[in-house]
Amino acid sequence: MDGPASMLFVMLDDTSSVSNEATPRDVDDATVVVGLVGGNLRRLRERAGLSLRELATRAEVSTSTLSNLESGVGNPGIETLVNISRALNVPFSELVLPHAPEVRVQRAAEGIVVEAAEARFRSRLLLAEGGRSITEVYEATMEPGECYRAEPHLPGVLESIIVIRGCLRVGPLGAATELDPGDRASFAGDQAHTYEALEPGSRAILVLSYR
Repeated sequence: MDGPASMLFVMLDDTSSVSNEATPRDVDDATVVVGLVGGNLRRLRERAGLSLRELATRAEVSTSTLSNLESGVGNPGIETLVNISRALNVPFSELVLPHAPEVRVQRAAEGIVVEAAEARFRSRLLLAEGGRSITEVYEATMEPGECYRAEPHLPGVLESIIVIRGCLRVGPLGAATELDPGDRASFAGDQAHTYEALEPGSRAILVLSYR
């Protein structure tokens, strides 16, 4: 190669520091960066459920060093921050970049809507989370009239329904129960089950847990 290989971080034997630029323009720049690191450090430590002493032991730094960093005091070395990020099991960038909480919004008129043809039953998908198990959350509305029969879900599915308005009779065939606002019923969803509105404008939250 014609030149030296580029490196994301250069660690020197003497004390290093982190900033928005290679060299802070003035004291205020450095103060802002240290304050940013301190806020991130406290948030990540508390999220991990660690005390200052526990994190200090894992990161092999002194408790006073961590306390000073969280207070926005001192000049954090890059090697120290790398050790802390490893101890917290987070990327280095989580410590040094501004944190913007992720907020996902679904408006009332948005979402996939499923309507039953044979009954006045309507559900709107609110949330679907994957991973080792899958959870789906629906908003269900129903009007009095015909009883809606739902076919069995996949084996192992747990269904929970929480009534928030009106009154519903829900549950497996032969074991349906009446639910008022605030009531919840849970049952194995891999069997035929029914929903029936007993009052106009009945509304509920339906949760399907796929194991």
